[in-house]
Formats: sequence, C-alpha cells, structure tokens
Amino acid sequence: MSSQTRSAFLAEYRAARARGDYDKALEIGLAAIDYDREHPGEPPLMDELRGLHLPAAA
Repeated sequence: MSSQTRSAFLAEYRAARARGDYDKALEIGLAAIDYDREHPGEPPLMDELRGLHLPAAA
C-alpha cells in the first residue's frame, strides 16, 4: 500500500470516529485486519489504527 493510500485510509478512520460513525470505523478496522493478513510483509495497518487511540509519549 502506498504511503498516500495508507494516509487516506487512516484519515477516513479518524473522520468516521470524529463523526461518531462507529459502524464505518468498525468496517475500516475489519478491512485493516484483512489487509494485514493478505500482506504479511508490510507494516501492520491495524497497529497504526490502534496507535491513534494511545496518548502521545512526552
């Protein structure tokens, strides 16, 4: 997945969460799991989604 596509994917997830559209956010999360399973040699997309909910380190 190109870095632009990955960024767009993450932006869509953040936007869905911000709107409170948890059905769409879940759909995106499940797509990330499928993508990770089909592309084991790439950085895990689901890890990036999980990281969006962690507080930043100081």
